[in-house]
Amino acid sequence: MNVTRNDNGHGPDADPRVTDLLRSHYAAPQDETYWNGLEERVMMSVTRGIVRINDLRPAWWSGFGEFRSADIRNAGLIAATIALLVAGATFVRESERTATARAMAQRAAAESALPLPLDDATLTSRARARLPEDAPERYLHPLDY
Repeated sequence: MNVTRNDNGHGPDADPRVTDLLRSHYAAPQDETYWNGLEERVMMSVTRGIVRINDLRPAWWSGFGEFRSADIRNAGLIAATIALLVAGATFVRESERTATARAMAQRAAAESALPLPLDDATLTSRARARLPEDAPERYLHPLDY
């Protein structure tokens, strides 16, 4: 396979002198001390990195860095929904308690304002006679209708 880089038909090995210079420049060192020194530098850097990592203890907020924005948005929507449900339930419960307290206060006020005497006439078991509308006695007994 012939790969050309320009219009004059020269391939990658067109100039052997330049190719030899580039190979010698980018070739791996043959000296064994270079490789031993490189290994020593890498290992020291790795051990220093491990010590630094061990010094850093993760805090409770360190897990938030792993969330994507969609995860955070979904968690926020869930939290907002729960907060609205709790607020709505609290509002309904409080309004029911207020209505119950108001009804009890009205009943207590009505009972204390009109004390009705309990005598024998009130506790009879017979039905009251219904008076005609034009009867004059009707106006003498305001509880008859």
